[in-house]
Amino acid sequence: MASIAAADDDRDVRTLVERVLVRAGHDVSTHDDGAALVADVRANHPDVVVTDNEMPAMTGLEVIQTLHDDNETADIPVVLATGSVSETTAAEVMNEHDQLVRKPFTPAELQDSVDTALDET
Repeated sequence: MASIAAADDDRDVRTLVERVLVRAGHDVSTHDDGAALVADVRANHPDVVVTDNEMPAMTGLEVIQTLHDDNETADIPVVLATGSVSETTAAEVMNEHDQLVRKPFTPAELQDSVDTALDET
């Protein structure tokens, strides 16, 4: 079982992410904005972060950059779940442990991305 912190401003997507990952046996905390996600990650150091891009307070790209710039959270892999960012743009902030999953994603695609991120660490 892994600990996962996730954020999406869409309640339905947030619920889907939580259900998929809890059913896979993970402990999941969810948030509706990027700033709350960053605060949770800094406080709890989850095994993986799952984030949307377009959110209030901080975008997913800003979340990734903030986490990677902090020595305490730099090695936590991130799954960027978005339909609004190109692979080129995402690659500018993502590291070798991070994953990109395109919206709309299936539960299997989300789980595969999280599993890959966990395997990379």
